[in-house]
This record gives sequence, C-alpha cells and structure tokens, in this order.
Amino acid sequence: MDNGNDNRSKENKPGFKWDPLRFIAKNPDETLKKVDGRLDKLEKECFGDKKDKNSNLKNIFDVYGVTRRDFLKWTAFLTSALMLPYVFKPRVARAANILTRTPFIWLDMADCMGNTEAFIRTAHPTPAEIILNYVSVNYMESIMAPAGYQAETRRTETVKKYKGKYILVVEGAIPTGMNGKFLTIGAKGGTGLEIAKETAKNAGVIIAVGNCASYGGIPAAEPNPTSAVGLSSVTNRRVINIPACPANPVNVVGTLVEYILIGKAPQIDGLGRPLWAYSGRLHDNCYRRGHFEAGEYVRHWGDDGAKKQYCLYMMGCKGPFTWNNCTTAEYNQDISFPMRAGHGCIGCSQPAFWDRMTPFEKPNADAKIIIPGIEATVDEFGVGLLGVAGAGIAAHAIYTGVKKNKNKENRKDKEKKESKKTAPKNGSDDSK
Repeated sequence: MDNGNDNRSKENKPGFKWDPLRFIAKNPDETLKKVDGRLDKLEKECFGDKKDKNSNLKNIFDVYGVTRRDFLKWTAFLTSALMLPYVFKPRVARAANILTRTPFIWLDMADCMGNTEAFIRTAHPTPAEIILNYVSVNYMESIMAPAGYQAETRRTETVKKYKGKYILVVEGAIPTGMNGKFLTIGAKGGTGLEIAKETAKNAGVIIAVGNCASYGGIPAAEPNPTSAVGLSSVTNRRVINIPACPANPVNVVGTLVEYILIGKAPQIDGLGRPLWAYSGRLHDNCYRRGHFEAGEYVRHWGDDGAKKQYCLYMMGCKGPFTWNNCTTAEYNQDISFPMRAGHGCIGCSQPAFWDRMTPFEKPNADAKIIIPGIEATVDEFGVGLLGVAGAGIAAHAIYTGVKKNKNKENRKDKEKKESKKTAPKNGSDDSK
C-alpha cells in the first residue's frame, strides 16, 4: 500500500498528466496481473475463504432494491469516469465489494455535516451512496453506537490494529487558533488539530471530503477568527482533496476504488484533486453552453431566458472558473446539478470560493471576482494568463450579447421597411 509520503517521483508531482489508458496500453498483461493479484490478496484479507465473496455487496443492494442491471450500469459509468479500459469493469466491481469491508475512519471537524447528510439522507440512493453507507466504519461520530471513552478507544484501536491499511476521511476545516482549542472532541477533550494529525499519521490513504476539509471552506472565510485551514495544511502526508459543497459520492467512491485497484492514491492536480474527476471545467461540458455561444442569457430570475434554460453566466454562474465533473457525474440520483436546477454554479470546488466568488448571483463583470489561478489544462494557466482568460470569457459574453441585440434591431428595422412597402397608401381603394 502507498504510505502517501513519497512525493518525489515524477508521477506524484502536481500537474503530472496521468493517462491510465496509455500506461495500461504499454503494459496490459503486467498491469492486469498486478491488479488481479492485489484484488485476490485483499479479498482474502476481507472475506477469508468464503466461496461467494460477491454475496456481500449483493445482499446490501437487495435491501435497497438495486438490481444487478443497475449495478452493472453504474460499474460501467465509474470505469469510464476513471478513464479505464472496458476490461477493468469486472475489476471495478470487485474493488467496490472490497471497499465495503475496508477499515474506515471518518472524522468530523469544523463543518455542517453536509457531506454526511448528502450520503445518508438520500431517498433513492445510488450504488456509490449505498457503498459509502456500508463501508466498515470503525469510527464515525454521526452514526456509530459507542460514545464517550468507548468511541475514542474504537478510533485509537483501529489506528493501531490496521496501521497503514485504514482509510481516513475528514470532513470539515481544522481550526488551528489557540493551538486548536476552538474545536475539542470526545471525553478526553482532544483538539480536532491533535486528532487529525494523529489519525492521519498511519492511514493508508487520506481523503478530505468537501471544500472545508480541502481548503478551509466557509470556516476559513474572512476574517477567519479560528484560523481554520484545510487538512493538508496540518499534516505532511499527501491528502486527496474532493472539494465541493457537498462532494459528489461518485468522486469519493471512485477515488477509493482506484486506490483499492492499484494500491496507491490517484494522480492529483496542483490543488490536490484527482485528475480523473477535476480536469475539466463545468462550463465546457454544461448543456447550456450552446446558449452561451449564441449570446442567449438569463438576465433576470424568472424571465423568458430562464424558462428557455438559457446560459446563467449573466446571473453570476461560476462554471467558467470552476473545475469539477458536476455536469457529467450529477447529483440527486444522477439526475441534476445546479445549472440544470436553474441556478448558476457558485464555484464551491475552488479554494476560498466564499471570498473570491461572491456575490454569487450578480453578473460576473460586476462581482469583481478574484481568482489567483485558473487552469487551462488543470495546472498550465498561470496568474498572468488568468486575466486574459477571464477577460476573454467576459468579452465573449458581452460581444455575443451586443451582437444579438444588434441583430434584433436590424431585424426590426427590416420588418418596418418591408411593412412600409406593402402597406396601402392613404386614400387608395384596394378593392379596385
């Protein structure tokens, strides 16, 4: 298992362009052999000598009425999202099954528990949400039965017993002010800062779920009285950030499945996000993009443009400045995302979005958005080019809007001229 400490190799450097298809194409037999060997080993550790290992996940899905067909469709989708060849589809299914037995610690820090609620309060959960509900949760304050000293003992014992093997998920920012005393947890009154550091030390893989855990989120917004920061700022271990508010379960499970398949965390961009999920802008894949190109915008809530689902850029949509896969891996049983629901993106996958992207519903030109870096191909856009990129998007929006209005005026003028030509003159007798 990857201990998360080796950041020196080329493939672990931020900005490295991970191409699984190219890697597997070069070493197909060797890659599949390694993956199969790893899955065999993990299945033996998790299920022992049981013949029907897949019955575990099947029984779980039966409870929720998820058919085999539903699961196969989801497996195909996740395989595609991870940029893996089709031959990996059954292996992704095996990894998902193993995930339900992997030791898991979920820490809640300075947060609203929005990510937890999003996963466990779904009326018709997807396979990803179901899997997150049935991982081997050794410690998760919001759903575990033990409390007080018993709960703390459960966490410390898991850290010792499964050293280097357990998955650590952290939700919420880490207050560092007053040596972390703004947040104390449990019967012993340990600070969130201490607990996060101790638990991260021996984890097999570390994931920060949501914007708060990834970059500090709302707790870190100005004036940040508790000196809240993201998880990566308090540990020297590599942290995989799954930002958004809340994070999409597909991105969480996909990251964990990749970890189980290859034994190490996925390749990440300069902001610590998995490249397979965060390498594209929402704007590029939005179904309203055609209206943007045509200069067709919603200009007031509830106007004719809103009814026709025109582009929301003029209403403050931050899709052109936000990297995530919301438009392809959707929310609410995979049927919606903010723009489809009629509201613009607020940029919650980006660092300091609360300070840099507000006000959320004003035209972007008026909002004076401050974005220190915007990635053309995740990392290649520098600060200097940001102004050009942002200005280019704004200029396009203004140009297409002006052009469209001008075309309307020209059509009206033309219609007036045509009507004058065809209109009968005063006093004429049309009956003749």
